[in-house]
Amino acid sequence: MKKLMTLSHLLCHYVSYCSMAALVIIMGLMTVDVLLRLLFNSPITGGFDIVTLGMTILVFSSWSYAQVEHGHVHVTMFVGMMPPLPRFLCFGFTSILSAGVMGFATAATYQQTFKMIADKSSTGTLLIPFWPFMALECLAFAIFTLVLALDAAKAIGAIFSEELAKEVQAFWS
Repeated sequence: MKKLMTLSHLLCHYVSYCSMAALVIIMGLMTVDVLLRLLFNSPITGGFDIVTLGMTILVFSSWSYAQVEHGHVHVTMFVGMMPPLPRFLCFGFTSILSAGVMGFATAATYQQTFKMIADKSSTGTLLIPFWPFMALECLAFAIFTLVLALDAAKAIGAIFSEELAKEVQAFWS
């Protein structure tokens, strides 16, 4: 379990670099676009297309990293007041529910990727195909689902292990 957690954390960090790169590219492109528009009245053709596609990478590839770093909002005010068994059952249930929802989202993006390949969907100006970005979104969703499932397993394991209980509750402040 620890090896799988370490591997998933490492994978999340690498995927977050895609998010960081997308942010830098978007910021640079928008800055240059605004300057060209103001100074020469000549915006970058297709700048909107690139920013839109970059935003999909920026947003979806950061979710798993935020989960690993416990950056998502966890409302544990009431759960923290419960005795240990119901506390970890409730937290484990909501974690399983989250992983299940993301599992369905992963399956939907997987199907949508192949639909976009078949339809040859692309951006309006530069005609950049959508499917590679949908495939990256699917990969990001799959990694996020894995991280949520591991967190759910850890929450259920916290019922039986005091070490896991301390680890799960460490970020509940």
